[in-house]
Amino acid sequence: MQVLYIIGQGEGGLAHYTAELANAVAVDHDVVVMKPEETDADAHLDDRVQVVEAFSPIQISMPRIYSLDMNPITVLRGLYSYTAIERVFDIDPDVVHDATGIFPQVRLFAARHGVDETYPFVVTKHEVLESRFSLSRPPVMVEEAINLLLPSLDTDAYVVHTPSQRDALVRQGVDSDRVSVIPHGAYSLFGSADDVSRSPEPNTLLFFGNVVPPKGVDTLVEAMPLVREHVPDATLVIAGSGSLPEDARAIVDAHPDAIEYLDRYVPDDEVGDLFARAEVVVTPYREQGGTKGHSGALSTAFSFGKPVVSSSAGDFPRLVGETGCGRVVPPEDPERLADALVDVLTDDEARAEMARRSREMAERLSWSTIADEHVDLYERVVGSVDVGRNRPPDGESTARVLASEFDI
Repeated sequence: MQVLYIIGQGEGGLAHYTAELANAVAVDHDVVVMKPEETDADAHLDDRVQVVEAFSPIQISMPRIYSLDMNPITVLRGLYSYTAIERVFDIDPDVVHDATGIFPQVRLFAARHGVDETYPFVVTKHEVLESRFSLSRPPVMVEEAINLLLPSLDTDAYVVHTPSQRDALVRQGVDSDRVSVIPHGAYSLFGSADDVSRSPEPNTLLFFGNVVPPKGVDTLVEAMPLVREHVPDATLVIAGSGSLPEDARAIVDAHPDAIEYLDRYVPDDEVGDLFARAEVVVTPYREQGGTKGHSGALSTAFSFGKPVVSSSAGDFPRLVGETGCGRVVPPEDPERLADALVDVLTDDEARAEMARRSREMAERLSWSTIADEHVDLYERVVGSVDVGRNRPPDGESTARVLASEFDI
């Protein structure tokens, strides 16, 4: 089987996710990744993966959106470059999978060129809001509004990471038979607990990821003075680009010995050291409509065998609390968050057990397992659709058939 993956956004964790999946599937199958000229995960793509640099960089990411740090010309040039998605026909795969969430430019040009009508088409939805137009996630709401203006795609299957995401997608009208729940794998690109030779720094907490409002970093910052009342040497490392609200920034500035703010994109080769330093990883996310349950930071915490203190947003109670990997508290509650952090930092036995459970989760969420589930899905999709439904007859130009069908 040949699988073609499309990367719709080169900055951030979606490119890393696609690289992990593509590498794992490529162990036993032919894999092609069609991507922008540069992505954050380029160094991680395995030699077994055929890479097609078809698109220009768009330079859109969550931190850029929230800070309005975007060059309109670069964005437009990058968006239009996705017309090159028609190169799918030159590759002629068995299945096409956009594992980055079907951004509007991918939707537009996949439909314009008839990719979805020609090949089995799979989409991974990393985030599914209860309402498509929820104000809890303005960027996602804008994306959904844009999608209303675009042609729909003939999507044969959706992949989501949690049961709550599946249920939300079904409530939006998607047939449940077309939705598969496949967990987010535990990242291996940055290393694992087996690669760490140093001990964690005592009482060090880590927040890792984009510093944007939905991540609730301000709640964690507000909790730190309360934590220090009981654990005087507790230190928080905030590692990621973005911006903090003014009140939270004032707390950071007032406690330089307690909060280390790395306000920048963290290169991949620094990620392992950050997680090795930490005794506890914190994911204090806001509720976001109840469908947020996966997290690249959480997946990496599992890989490094770290205890986790999380909010109860989405499926975190199941992934963190019920598995024994950590503690769960209500979102946007600095006092409850501080209490949980103090409890975990001061209980060596409980913390060691949480670390053991996190390592177990990493084994359960290995990418070889995740790849097998995806391949099973691809085989079902290929077997259930009219494969090659609009492919040209032998010897006839794909471009000519498409030009006739879509009047272009």
